[in-house]
Amino acid sequence: MKAITERILHYVLMVFVTAFAIGVMWKLSSKEQQSRTDSQQHVRPLATVAAPKAPVAIELLQARMCEITSTYAGKIRAWETYQVGFEVPGRVLELGNNEAGKPLDDGDRVAKGQTLAVLDDRVLRARKSEAAARVEQTTADLRRAEQIRSSNPSALSESELQRLVAEAAMARAQQEVAVKNLEDATLRSPVAATVSKRMVKSGESVGAHQIAFELVENDNVLLVVDVPESQIRELENRYRIVAENRAAPADGLDAEDQVFRAHVHLEGQDRFGNPWPTLPGEVYHIPEVADPRTGLFPVEIRLANAERLLRPGMVATAEIVTTRLVAYQIPEAAVILRQRTAHLFTVVKDPTEMELLYWNLGPAEVYRSRRIDLEQWVDQGEYIILPAHTVELNSVVVRGQFRLADSQLVRIMNDSATSPGEVFGDQSSDRVDVASGSRASDETHRHED
Repeated sequence: MKAITERILHYVLMVFVTAFAIGVMWKLSSKEQQSRTDSQQHVRPLATVAAPKAPVAIELLQARMCEITSTYAGKIRAWETYQVGFEVPGRVLELGNNEAGKPLDDGDRVAKGQTLAVLDDRVLRARKSEAAARVEQTTADLRRAEQIRSSNPSALSESELQRLVAEAAMARAQQEVAVKNLEDATLRSPVAATVSKRMVKSGESVGAHQIAFELVENDNVLLVVDVPESQIRELENRYRIVAENRAAPADGLDAEDQVFRAHVHLEGQDRFGNPWPTLPGEVYHIPEVADPRTGLFPVEIRLANAERLLRPGMVATAEIVTTRLVAYQIPEAAVILRQRTAHLFTVVKDPTEMELLYWNLGPAEVYRSRRIDLEQWVDQGEYIILPAHTVELNSVVVRGQFRLADSQLVRIMNDSATSPGEVFGDQSSDRVDVASGSRASDETHRHED
């Protein structure tokens, strides 16, 4: 019994000591928390200008006329191809001469009406002389018959007179045929063109309508690109708008709105590895029906070829301008895509007070990010075209945007010489050129050319 009593007293004593210890700890903790609270009330909060800021790089934006293009690939073909030959059979006496005085051959340039080849025309000349003599004879016979009939109507019947009239007419017709055959003995170029193929030689015998030369008209060439049915309507709409602008140009209408422009890039590079210069083209023809073999519409783009450096069969890519509008041209890397939405960040000023210890040094400005959700935009490869009427921008974050949140403090760390004051100050044309960077400037020139 005594052992049980001692054990109970032992447990009671342990509970008392534990409760006392807990009370002491709670009391000390309360004092420490109160002391910390009192000390925090005497500490000034960190000034906004001294708060941590996310480093970003920005690019200055300015709304300007931009082009929305669709890209297609195709091959260059000659403007027109002619296959010419003699109308009469014979033996080729000689070929025409090129600019160097040598017989014509593949690649030689010929002018309109220039002699390509000549047949041996001795027989044709003889037939022409024979036809001329027959005309003289029938004309003289008809003249004598008319004189006889006028002096003595009964001496020559009406049918005999009509026979002489018919013979004279037939003689003149045969003379015209003989003259034409003699002219056809000389083959001339119907247009200014380049000899693509020469299929005859001097001394060869040729038949009537046998192809002797193939000529290509290449002062202008056509780039033929295949356009799918889903996009042909957009091109047709632009084609009609351009036609209306040409027919009735409005005041202040841009000259580029009167041309269905296409920017053509030749495949390949020069010996230094540089791409060939961009060629200006114009959509010349949109077919009414699709090619039955491919189901695509072969759209023709006209290219000037005064120097004749473009050859049929060359491969090229065309960026056809489907729309021109005032918009912002934004680097694609600046746009953040999330599922079916897209947004970007711009930088805005945030006025604040600059404080140092217990002194207020006056107003200051910091920069905050602002998220812009994109509703209408067009992907143009390296750039995004954002219509100016949907949003107003003066800059866009091009580096550091993936770590930003809306209204977050930022520090502008541009590699260019543009300072934050210049970015948000008076946006003169000189500052725009400096802040845009070389890549944006190149793209601007490409759209404005």
